[in-house]
Amino acid sequence: MPRGAAVVRNEGTRGAVWRIKYRDAAGRQVQETLGPEPPWTERMAQRELGKRLAAVDDGFRKPDHVTFADFADRFTQDYLPGRKLKRSTIENYRYMLDGHLLPVFGDHDLAELEAQPELIDAYVAAKARSGLSAKTIQNQLLLLNVMLRRAVVWRLIRSNPISSIDRPSLTPPEMSVLTETEIVRLANAYDELIADASDASRMWWTLAKAIVLTALGTALRRGELIGLRWGTVNLLEAKIEVRETFVRGRFTTPKSRASRRVVELGPRTLAVLEEQWQRTAYRGDDDLVFGHPTKGTPLETGKLAKCYLKPALARAGIKKPFRPFHDLRHTSLTHAAAAGNPQIYVQARAGHSQGSITERYMHAAQVLFPGAAEKSEARMFGELGDDVVPPA
Repeated sequence: MPRGAAVVRNEGTRGAVWRIKYRDAAGRQVQETLGPEPPWTERMAQRELGKRLAAVDDGFRKPDHVTFADFADRFTQDYLPGRKLKRSTIENYRYMLDGHLLPVFGDHDLAELEAQPELIDAYVAAKARSGLSAKTIQNQLLLLNVMLRRAVVWRLIRSNPISSIDRPSLTPPEMSVLTETEIVRLANAYDELIADASDASRMWWTLAKAIVLTALGTALRRGELIGLRWGTVNLLEAKIEVRETFVRGRFTTPKSRASRRVVELGPRTLAVLEEQWQRTAYRGDDDLVFGHPTKGTPLETGKLAKCYLKPALARAGIKKPFRPFHDLRHTSLTHAAAAGNPQIYVQARAGHSQGSITERYMHAAQVLFPGAAEKSEARMFGELGDDVVPPA
């Protein structure tokens, strides 16, 4: 064994702790604490020391003391700008760093996180106790994984401790889907609200109805609806080209390549958009289809949902949990699957980059609309006539 290399067992008031000592390729002394006994044993410590000595033979040098906070600054300044990430993605990273990761890990050295993955386990447990969803915690771990993977590349640590962390299991939220009857009731509720409204508010209820029916007819995302411009709507060919979205107060490109798509319009949705064209004063190619009625500016989606979407659901007697924009999209895609359309069509219409996401709608269609198979056969073969004798 090289001079200066050793496995050390220290006995303290809280029990035994195993450590290893060795010299790096530059001759500097390195001492690491592996962990308590149990689970650590002398044999495990010897094996770990062997790995370190092999790394020294490959030129490993002891990393300088770098706090997670200092590394985060370097990561955001020297790495992220070159990734060509969307501005909204950078903002999400900054939010997760400032609001969650830095307050917990900021003062820790990177070497501490590498040597004590239990710190990350404790972080996951604390976030779960605070009420954060498994999806939110997973997103934070994904960012932490990207950062620590880069720390390995920059030779600030030897290994990424995230690889040994169990991620919180994800349970996809239940989709709330409107039935055919509920859709009719919702449309009727809008007609009643429009009829009862004052002149000032009638245009808002009319606009809200157009947005809801378009969402049901196209499965566009909230930002895609709010960012839709007349230049991308072809009323003659009954098609919409999705190439822009409105997110966090600014226009940007869709979230993925698959999201940039052409959506075919059915006759009823086409009629809704034709009526909107006749009604609006903003008809230029760069004007918004669903802009502010008197200003043409982007709508505030929170206010729209609170004041003009949720009250219509209540008027229609729809009391089940329903997220106005998300579940309108879910409803549209589920009905598209229930109508017997192939998964590849539903995936393209949704703008999903992965078929596994679309499978949720195919499954929901089978559960919520068990008669879809019969409707599909009726479309292909016609209704069962008197001249066709069903099997006994």
